[in-house]
Amino acid sequence: MTRVLLWIFSALVCLYLLLPAAVVIPLSFNSSPFLQFPPPGYTTKWYEQFFADPSWTGSLFMSFRVGSMSALLSIVLGATAAYFLLRAGRKTERYVDTALALPLVVPIVVFAAGLYFVKLVYLPQGTSPELVLVLAHGVMTMPYVLLYIRAAFSQVNWQLERAARNAGASGVRAFADVVLPQIWPALAASGVLAFVLSLDETVISMFVTDGSTRTLPARMFSSISYQLNPLVPVAAAVMLGSMAALGILYLVIRIVANRLKNTQQSHAARATEPENSTREIAISKVVEGS
Repeated sequence: MTRVLLWIFSALVCLYLLLPAAVVIPLSFNSSPFLQFPPPGYTTKWYEQFFADPSWTGSLFMSFRVGSMSALLSIVLGATAAYFLLRAGRKTERYVDTALALPLVVPIVVFAAGLYFVKLVYLPQGTSPELVLVLAHGVMTMPYVLLYIRAAFSQVNWQLERAARNAGASGVRAFADVVLPQIWPALAASGVLAFVLSLDETVISMFVTDGSTRTLPARMFSSISYQLNPLVPVAAAVMLGSMAALGILYLVIRIVANRLKNTQQSHAARATEPENSTREIAISKVVEGS
């Protein structure tokens, strides 16, 4: 009985979380120019207008560009910070770890306002808002990537890296040839996570961009604030489809990583079987001789 109630409660929680997103799909095909649910009819004309409007498609492609570049930036920063914390002392690790986690606890509005003033005071006039967004999103998503990569570093066989360095390989070469193949699934998965977080971010985009260059979430927010724009559900459906595709990609990466890990473990077990059998034969001979 308890198990049935738990399943029912879990289903209700999932329904509560997914229902707002599910409503967006039929609204995007609404035949009425007003946001009515249930829709009086269904049409694809709003999708045609969305992809024919340069302002909406420009915001969509800008979101993809910013998400991709900020994900790469966060991977580089997160991997570098994780490797530094691995080699640092405990006292240094405690202070640096706390400083790197600040973007997780600072309110996003405060962070966006500070970034806006930094842009006004320190950045030269004409600095691309897209570049500012890439830097801001990279810093914002880096702590998540850092946590992911530090967990991956805990599973790395560092004896292989030391052996490569003792054999004459440089630190960069040892990391690229030995460590990187062991952590690439974590790098890919954390990159997908960083892209999703960047794609969903709105507050920073509202602060550092103008009306002509805005990401898709910021344009959706500004459009629905002043009028009931029927293109907003279409934009939400496009973002939902992008999120679903990224979620599938994330699951594929996890499945491939688990299979590779199991394969490596089975190969390692097979490699140690002859050694163990030889050791057992030697021990049996010693016992027989005694």
